[in-house]
Amino acid sequence: MPTRTFFNLKEEKKDRIEKALIHEFGKGSFEQASITDIIKKAKIPRGSFYQYFTDKKDAVKYVIEKFVLMDYRKMATYLKETNGDIFKTALKIYDYRTEETILNFNIGLAKNILEELRKDNINVFENMEILKNEKSLIEYINKDILNISNDNDIYYFIKIITAITRSVTTDVFSEKISKEEGRKILEKELQIVENGMKK
Repeated sequence: MPTRTFFNLKEEKKDRIEKALIHEFGKGSFEQASITDIIKKAKIPRGSFYQYFTDKKDAVKYVIEKFVLMDYRKMATYLKETNGDIFKTALKIYDYRTEETILNFNIGLAKNILEELRKDNINVFENMEILKNEKSLIEYINKDILNISNDNDIYYFIKIITAITRSVTTDVFSEKISKEEGRKILEKELQIVENGMKK
């Protein structure tokens, strides 16, 4: 995680550094990202970068966790809106990622993050440090509509739904399929799971 020095920066400077990270990490892969290009875009000395982050990997982790927190809060909002229906929430998350994410984040970076999360099999229900102050999403799930009742099984069920949604979204960001095709695929996959899991 970034140092206290980074979090104590004035908002304008912190925002400028975050935008530089988002730009650079969205241009190509995380491995290809250049600290030199980050510091040029952020207009900071190289030494300052290392006052804020241990290394490039630390900066990548910060951006991923920022994305995960944003995603987590969006899921909580959608679960409330759908009365805890995880299937409707998954479709809303897909729409959000393929529409709002492109406008408000950076599609290249979003693709890199989703691929990284998929590669490491991380999901928003894991006990990540950045989520420690957030209410568990499991508490928002409507258990009455599912054919499972204990939280442990619900955790694994949601992990499956998250993986399905992430996989289709990553294919859209990688331009393997269109946004419309992706939504149809996701609707079909969710319908199959829903038919087997709903009471």
